[in-house]
Amino acid sequence: MEVVGKIESCTELQRYIDFAKYVDMLDTSNLFLSRVSCFEDQLEGGLTPSYIMVSNGMANLLSQIVCSMPSATKPTPEEVEKQTIQRRKLEDEYENRTYNTVFGSFKHDEVEYETVFKQHRHWVDVSCWHANKSESMAMWKIYGGSTNSVCVVTDVEHLKNAVICLPEYNLVLSPVHYISHDDEPFKEYHGLAPLMHKSDFYAFENEVRLMAYKPSAKLLSTRPEGDRGTIVKVNLNTLVREVRVAHDAPEWFFQLVDSVTKKFGVGAPVVRSKMRKLPMFSL
Repeated sequence: MEVVGKIESCTELQRYIDFAKYVDMLDTSNLFLSRVSCFEDQLEGGLTPSYIMVSNGMANLLSQIVCSMPSATKPTPEEVEKQTIQRRKLEDEYENRTYNTVFGSFKHDEVEYETVFKQHRHWVDVSCWHANKSESMAMWKIYGGSTNSVCVVTDVEHLKNAVICLPEYNLVLSPVHYISHDDEPFKEYHGLAPLMHKSDFYAFENEVRLMAYKPSAKLLSTRPEGDRGTIVKVNLNTLVREVRVAHDAPEWFFQLVDSVTKKFGVGAPVVRSKMRKLPMFSL
């Protein structure tokens, strides 16, 4: 597994899920990574102006213009020769430009750059985790979805060690950077950089994502509609460090989660969400 960006091994990761998904994970020892195109966020995988300019060759054309501009003083023969060599190099790079991706390289005269990057949304799968030392009410409500939900707690090191890698897939773990795509450049440069950045509208998610892709996949082909993602096997006792039950869940549900967790042989403690605490009025 490749780890990209600055993220400490001890960083706590949380996944808020409903009870049905939790039982499915226990029953199958599977972690499901959903294809990006299935996400509600339609801005996923979007590019920035600077990234577009480099990708479509516009930055190269601007460099050619600058290289061809007349000098305020008469250049020496050596300077003329150097400028000519530089201009021809830029022209050659422009005419032979390719789009290099984790799925291979594509020539500009075979496919538009927009298509190449849009297709990543269909061929890269993601498992989303919330990085935080404390719980998040927003995450409980949005991703837990009800009083009968749980939060699976792990950390970066245990997630890395728990995943049983598939030989035909590459796995990448990266924190998400939140930016204004109109005004800011990417903060991480990688073949999957567009999927390591999200709109700052979603900054509250503080996401760390596990991504999976098959390098041999035909990026420009249509992925079957029924193929909604990738399933990876995990060692549950390595992955799960703690299970937190929603603070407003009834007692019978807490006991059920505790019982089911033990029946599947997971030794992690099952506890109540810390949001169950009563307010403090005196010492």
